[in-house]
Amino acid sequence: MLEFLGKNRGAIEEYLDKFFSAKEQDLSRINRWGRDLMQRLAEFITGGKMIRGSILIFSYRMFAETVPPWLVQTAAALELLHSSLLIHDDIMDRDALRRGRKTVFVQYSEIAQAEGLTDPSHFGQCLGICAGDVGFYLAFEMISCSDVPQDIRMNILSLWSQELVFVGLAQMQDMYFSVGRKPVGESEILHMYQYKTARYTFSLPLMSGALAAGQNPSVVEQLSRLGENLGIIFQIKDDEIGLFGAQQDTGKQVGSDIKEKKKTLFAFYLADIDDPLTRKNVMSILQKQDISSSEIYTLRRIAEESGVMHRIAEKHQQLRAQAEDQIQMLPVSTQSKNMLRAILTYNLERRR
Repeated sequence: MLEFLGKNRGAIEEYLDKFFSAKEQDLSRINRWGRDLMQRLAEFITGGKMIRGSILIFSYRMFAETVPPWLVQTAAALELLHSSLLIHDDIMDRDALRRGRKTVFVQYSEIAQAEGLTDPSHFGQCLGICAGDVGFYLAFEMISCSDVPQDIRMNILSLWSQELVFVGLAQMQDMYFSVGRKPVGESEILHMYQYKTARYTFSLPLMSGALAAGQNPSVVEQLSRLGENLGIIFQIKDDEIGLFGAQQDTGKQVGSDIKEKKKTLFAFYLADIDDPLTRKNVMSILQKQDISSSEIYTLRRIAEESGVMHRIAEKHQQLRAQAEDQIQMLPVSTQSKNMLRAILTYNLERRR
């Protein structure tokens, strides 16, 4: 699946390289941060898998034979939006690593330290916020100045604006859940996943590609619902990788979501274990201010031994069955349906 989508990555990267090079020359006249940020954004965005942009192109090709140049530009803009959201997400989650590298706000904190500025941590966070904001503005400039047909451009811009609002509101809910003391139920967690990750990771590129290909609203809506199931599976798997993966594979610190008190499905299932003694042990860890690496490994062991992984597998199978039904109902070729099934399988089996 990644090999198939990777065929689109080269074209997206080529466009982004040219875009950032031109912007670097243009913005360097403003101040030192113009050139600096364009270089950091270029490095950051090309470190990802570019799944969203590639899915956008794939979605278009489910309904059309050839890919116009403006579609690659649209896919690149979506990747820039995604990277900008990640820059902000790292600040909120206080993550020092992303894709195996120091996060953007940490990089700026280190500049402040090297230059002897006051309050390097605050400086880094502030410049990280600005960096993400600039990324958003550039992404909308990218698509607004493209050769996308006017009616398609307006539909895509409207869709993106709506979905980014949903992401922002879901991020607010995520932060509220993290610092709150009220129990959070499974349905609330899945609802948050739907708007925090699922829609903008899969629904948005699938819908954008269909809109670009001139598909009718009913087909776009079918892809929206399919994307939600694909994306929730993706997020649950992301939680699993965050707890069980190795840092050299994930590019992030192991157990960072647990340490940040994120209300994940794993945290909910761990706190919902039947055995009272085990549940007490789990809660004593989850409620600690500073959770150690050894305690993260304790939670991993408990998850494996107490039925948590079985509950996760059941949820995956439920979502998989729904997604497979949705794929079968789509008015696309058998080849396209098989590719969508490959994306579904990838989400269930990925390790990073």
